[in-house]
Amino acid sequence: MAAATIRENSRYENKMHGSMEFPYVIYHSRIPDYLYSYPLHWHNEMEIIYVISGSCTITINRLPVQVYAGDIIFILPDTLHSIDRHEHNKVDFFNIVFDIRLLESATPSDACFDRYLRPYLESQIQIPAVISSSHPQYPELQLTLGRLIQNHELAVPGCELYIKSQLFTLFWLLEPLKTGAEENISRSHSAQIRKMKDLLQLISIHYANPLSLKDAASFCGYSIPHFMKFFKSFTGSTFVEYLNTYRLKKAGELLLSTDLTVLEVSEAVGFDNHSYFIRLFKRYYGTTPKKHRRQTDSGASDPYQPFTAPDNPSV
Repeated sequence: MAAATIRENSRYENKMHGSMEFPYVIYHSRIPDYLYSYPLHWHNEMEIIYVISGSCTITINRLPVQVYAGDIIFILPDTLHSIDRHEHNKVDFFNIVFDIRLLESATPSDACFDRYLRPYLESQIQIPAVISSSHPQYPELQLTLGRLIQNHELAVPGCELYIKSQLFTLFWLLEPLKTGAEENISRSHSAQIRKMKDLLQLISIHYANPLSLKDAASFCGYSIPHFMKFFKSFTGSTFVEYLNTYRLKKAGELLLSTDLTVLEVSEAVGFDNHSYFIRLFKRYYGTTPKKHRRQTDSGASDPYQPFTAPDNPSV
């Protein structure tokens, strides 16, 4: 399938975050309680991660960064990123995911949005990827994130206004930290990022079908040895490892959101060997598919649903 067709058909992560009317949501994530990792992906929305406890590795456009409790991570729209377990540590974190266009007015010309926010959408600026407690802007940023987490449920009339006000405050706090996009990013590197995104879209569409290393290398126009090096430089894993991880993530979602049998789930995500699926699933999730499904019945948090904030979040 041609790369242009892939781009037209789908984004790698086409999940709706929030709603069409209000594209904003908060998730509560735990690694490895529900997932061992979040494979390399990207989306049109901006994402902010606040680490509650533990540590993990977040890779942003090939650059792996170790993050720890209290760190705030900013992932700009359309940025390749992944979240992986750091050694044997657990990590607990909030994800705030929203479309920056939520803050654009309906007027023919929004000078404020065009000047301060549109550059985020057009990859014209950069901000620090990680802000830790020693940063001078940290206290105000942490306070603003805490307000968003505490008031995210939109249960009170007018709460959307409060959330938008805090998002505007957030960008105001980030304004002094903005710099221009790097001028020295080579055309070759940009082309490699585009090629990687096209490949991830191919996987997101065809993961349930047979998809070999040779198929992936051919899609990218590389020899198999060159492709293996290229792929690992972005993901830190082999193509087969990544494809299996992606399929396992989809299997976990199906187990929690459908009544399909374990065998039906394994086949639906592309595994033709049931025993192999069970073995990989236990290695990835630390439990069996049946026990994973029972998490919902036992009251455990569903990692694919928006987080329910406590009355007094400790952020």
